[in-house]
Amino acid sequence: MKPSTSMSERMTGKDSNHLPAYWDARYAEDGFAYGTEPNDFLVSVTPQLSVGDALCLCEGEGRNATFLAQRGFRPVAIDFSQVALDKASALAAQRGITLPTQRADLEGFDPGLAKWDLVTMIFGQPELKIRRALYARIAACLRPGGAFVLETKTQEGASADSRYPDAATLCAELQGLDFVIARDGERLLKEGRYHDGAQRTAQILAFKR
Repeated sequence: MKPSTSMSERMTGKDSNHLPAYWDARYAEDGFAYGTEPNDFLVSVTPQLSVGDALCLCEGEGRNATFLAQRGFRPVAIDFSQVALDKASALAAQRGITLPTQRADLEGFDPGLAKWDLVTMIFGQPELKIRRALYARIAACLRPGGAFVLETKTQEGASADSRYPDAATLCAELQGLDFVIARDGERLLKEGRYHDGAQRTAQILAFKR
């Protein structure tokens, strides 16, 4: 029998090579791996956001994009798992929403120029090289006053080169933004069977200058 893994091990992907096939298999499981309710940090900052076009990176099964659509945003869900995106479309349809989706790998992904009023990335944890290249383009892809909302796993004491650095490191990679929230802390996640328990995370809310 395969031993059970802790929540931290599941989130760091010690049993994963981070290829789409791994995530296709996870999202093909019964139900929704991370639940159908939106991330509570995103919910908490939504009143500070201007409604408009939203790019939802690493969106998975669509819980956050669907939430935003219900509040008047025009989201596009991006993920490299087609299985996840199919479930995102189904979840949105259950709630009377048509959700545009795009299968894309973050490596080399082009978010455009001055195209979005909001970019979200909830528990997307790309490798260092991919993360830095993407974050270098976040400010440029936002319209003036546009927002970036991030929550991600972090590890206390991790180096800047880690896949799970602290909020200060992430802020340094996100040039051209003004940070309203940039914090690390332990919290209790209740987001489906894979995010269920205590976890240290970094949370960021930032706006285009």
